[in-house]
Amino acid sequence: MSETPSWQELLDLVEQLNNSDYESASVQFGTVSVRLSKSEHVSESPAAGVLAPAPVAATPSVATTAAATPPASTPAPAAPAAGDTIDAPMIGVFYRRPSPGADEFVKPGDTVTADTTIGIIEIMKLMNPVAAGKAGVLGEFLVDDSNAVEFGQPLVQITLA
Repeated sequence: MSETPSWQELLDLVEQLNNSDYESASVQFGTVSVRLSKSEHVSESPAAGVLAPAPVAATPSVATTAAATPPASTPAPAAPAAGDTIDAPMIGVFYRRPSPGADEFVKPGDTVTADTTIGIIEIMKLMNPVAAGKAGVLGEFLVDDSNAVEFGQPLVQITLA
């Protein structure tokens, strides 16, 4: 995929949002940030990436902006986890394995660095690696393999090194 989304990719995003319970979504395509909202107003703040259930469906609006860095992650309200966690950087389907039948990227009890891949999140048939972002020892996974996750949802507990 190129750094710039095609019109079909944008239309697919609008359709996914329209068919979901979310009010808004934010996706990064290389250096292009795409923010979608079911309401008329699309916020330009990084918090626009926070997903919230929509009370009523409305006509989606699309805004694209160039960004040198991805928007800051703000955890969405999710099941509270004790201690530190590694959170989902986007919505999608979380996989703990690189492919069906393969070994898991990491297991509870493994020591990880900030660059260690702990899983992947699939969105629009794109596989996005999820790096630990922190050094430490992994605890319990809070999301089962192949389950949908929300932006900011805790994926795994970690004891920081």
